[in-house]
Amino acid sequence: MSTIDTLDQSSDTLPFNHTLMNDVAIQDRDRLKNLPHKNELGEYESKSVQRTLDNSYVPESILEARLVQDRIIRERFEGKALRIADIGCGDGYHGEVFAPDCVSYHGFEISSEMAEKTRQRWQESGLNNTEVTHGDASKIELKPNSYDVAWSLYFTSGNFREEFDDISKYNDAYLDQNPAFIGIVSNFYRALRFGGRLFLTVYKDRPETEEAQRTFYKKTGQTVVTPKGSRFVATKENFWSVRWTEESMLSNLAACGIQPEQVKFNDLNDISWLVEVTKV
Repeated sequence: MSTIDTLDQSSDTLPFNHTLMNDVAIQDRDRLKNLPHKNELGEYESKSVQRTLDNSYVPESILEARLVQDRIIRERFEGKALRIADIGCGDGYHGEVFAPDCVSYHGFEISSEMAEKTRQRWQESGLNNTEVTHGDASKIELKPNSYDVAWSLYFTSGNFREEFDDISKYNDAYLDQNPAFIGIVSNFYRALRFGGRLFLTVYKDRPETEEAQRTFYKKTGQTVVTPKGSRFVATKENFWSVRWTEESMLSNLAACGIQPEQVKFNDLNDISWLVEVTKV
């Protein structure tokens, strides 16, 4: 069986329930305290935003989504000889999980500080098949057909945007055809081999999702500047995170040359999906 064939051996989507809080899940939850809420505009600069690393601030529904996401990708891909691209690799945790059995594991990170920390972490772990690239993921030159899997986890892809001082510019037209999102996703979609997979963890556009976001950011000491009912939540501290409908996701993916039949919306819980794209 080929490497690409093994990507089709997917497990059923796992709805969250409290049985996930077993020893492994608890270890993952505690490990999340040290993860940055990653995006491409360097929000690590704000001490308030850095509080999102501490689980005492994280609403249960967001933590649940992260845990279910990790369980799904580990069940499907851990232990397989794959070529993986991690878009917004943060502190490098997923590289430590998957790289030992990978052909290669490449991380891409907009924050120079986080890129260096990840590089050191992987070197200290003896992961000689890893690389970290610092820069704008939409502009990094990638070889076509070079990855089996590309992913952007922990809601990172919802942070991709051009930076405007006037948040009214993030209107419906912009969110349905987001140039920053399209640039990054297109770049990595082209780099996938045929039959390869692209994964994006995203928020569903529901009132309970917005409430979880707003609660999360307020608890970290940030000041939310978007009115309720907006399709994204932004803070004075330069944090920004969008929510998605199936239609808005498909609209953005269509601009990347991806058709609806290539896309699967895997439920993580009531507030989130793990969007899965198959390259054809």
